[in-house]
Amino acid sequence: MRVEAEVEARGGRVRVVLRGGDEARVWGKFVVGRLRSDPGKRVLVFDTASVFHRDIAAAYGVQAGGGGWLEIDHGKRTVVVGGTSTQFGREPDRGLTVALLEEALPGYMVEWR
Repeated sequence: MRVEAEVEARGGRVRVVLRGGDEARVWGKFVVGRLRSDPGKRVLVFDTASVFHRDIAAAYGVQAGGGGWLEIDHGKRTVVVGGTSTQFGREPDRGLTVALLEEALPGYMVEWR
């Protein structure tokens, strides 16, 4: 799975990057924040190759403002958002995270726990 989308959201556009394996169901961590190279640019990054939230932030140049985990089931076309980053805490607006994922993955039902 490789999804990159620019999503219009409250406060301006957000770049959504979703990277994972080709399995029917993937699970991993995500961070939200701003690009270090362009602090005006907001991002949400999910990458199953990264074990820790700090690894995602470092790999993508993100000044993380929080994070959690995602479970994406392509067969059921569902996404579950949950958890909290121990390094960065929970992202400031879980509702915004859900809205961004709904836009980036049309046809998927997104819920949070």
